[in-house]
Amino acid sequence: MNEIRKAKLSDLEDVVRLLESFPEDIELPDIDWQDARRAFPELVEGKRGLIFLSLEDGNLAALLAISFSYVLRFGGEYALIEDLIVDERYRGKGLASPLLQVGFEAARERGCKEIQVNGASEEGLPVYLKNGAHLAGKHLKCFL
Repeated sequence: MNEIRKAKLSDLEDVVRLLESFPEDIELPDIDWQDARRAFPELVEGKRGLIFLSLEDGNLAALLAISFSYVLRFGGEYALIEDLIVDERYRGKGLASPLLQVGFEAARERGCKEIQVNGASEEGLPVYLKNGAHLAGKHLKCFL
């Protein structure tokens, strides 16, 4: 049975394990997982973002991490999908779309005017498009 809920502090190690399985074809800087552990409470407590988990029979199957930024052009916040990861064992079972819809609703409730996705994976792009996203330009990044 599938359950979607907000992450709790006690979910930290399961979340890190899933994040460590991030696709290797995505360019990432060297990640210090201790930094991720320190940042986790900020997202779990909703100060800087939110993490939603999809559980299958009590096991972490997928996660959606959203951060919030305050910008002038919106006169408030917008949301950014940082991570949408489905464990390989659960892919193709329709877990991503319900997670996205929960994330969209949470962003709307917070007053966000927009939710962005930067650099969707090849597998993820159709899921975002199916859920109302559209391609909107180029994404650039600089690792600091």
